[in-house]
Amino acid sequence: MSDERQGAERPIWNLRELVGDLADQIPQPPPGRTRPEAPAPASAAAGAAIRATSAEAPARTAPAERDEPSDRDEPLDPAAFGGLPVVPVDPATAPEPVPWRPLEPPTGDPQRPAGAALRKAAGLVLVVLLLLVGTAYGAYRMDPGAADGSTYDGPGSSPDPYSAPSAPGGDPLPSAEGSLDTGTPTTTPAPEDPEAAALTELSRLHEQDLPTISLDGRYVAQLASKSVGIVDPEQWAANGSHTFYATDILAEHQQLRTELGGEARVILLLSTDYGRQQLYEGKPLWLTFAVVPAESKDGVDAWCRAQFPQLDGAELPNRCVPRRLRPPGT
Repeated sequence: MSDERQGAERPIWNLRELVGDLADQIPQPPPGRTRPEAPAPASAAAGAAIRATSAEAPARTAPAERDEPSDRDEPLDPAAFGGLPVVPVDPATAPEPVPWRPLEPPTGDPQRPAGAALRKAAGLVLVVLLLLVGTAYGAYRMDPGAADGSTYDGPGSSPDPYSAPSAPGGDPLPSAEGSLDTGTPTTTPAPEDPEAAALTELSRLHEQDLPTISLDGRYVAQLASKSVGIVDPEQWAANGSHTFYATDILAEHQQLRTELGGEARVILLLSTDYGRQQLYEGKPLWLTFAVVPAESKDGVDAWCRAQFPQLDGAELPNRCVPRRLRPPGT
């Protein structure tokens, strides 16, 4: 057998070496019989003998305190503790450990940390400072002398924004309308009445044309005859009715003057300027005449037919008819 197998067959401990002479007191089985199982009291007795033997062994004394360090007392490396010096702690004098407590959640609104409140307060302070600076600057611009307590009313002083501008000599400057602005409010004239303006223009044309015609009985072509408020069923006014006003009379005369000005000289007279000085409902008529080259009634009638060929019968005399200009009152 190999040494390994022989070692495996040997018991792992020698009873005689452990208990000495007490091993002889253990009962042996008779010859020829197999060794029975050890009873429980024998095992208890063996255990008691082992404990007694261990108790008789000399007690181990505690090692005496050593003044010099041994090979096992190696100094601790400070690098293992982050470079800090390592101080041994005596358990008797060490402070009591602080019990661990979980961290409490932060109080307050998590959506608005303290930094937001500080920024808001800083913004309000900045707005107040800007308002104060703007107010002080505006006061300085309005009265520069108030900054140092002095007042000056000379030419270089701040002008009154509500006073009228003046020229270098001190006179007020002319306004946009061309008149001198003296500080008093000016009233804008109301727009003129169109009827009054039309009557004014008719009077001007009448005074212009009357001296250019000789009232010696010659024949002329009468083109229009109307007074303010007259009703003509054959014609339409500007307002869509048959009633004519001063604006309608002036517009009709200017149109005839433009259309027939190349064929004859068109003039404006009143019915009271010649002959029997006729009135219509107590008012004179505004008459538009064309001074034609013809000297007879038939010649003027032929001229009317030539100018208005689309009119015949009773329509032509309502638009163009011969008239004789006699002196007034004849």
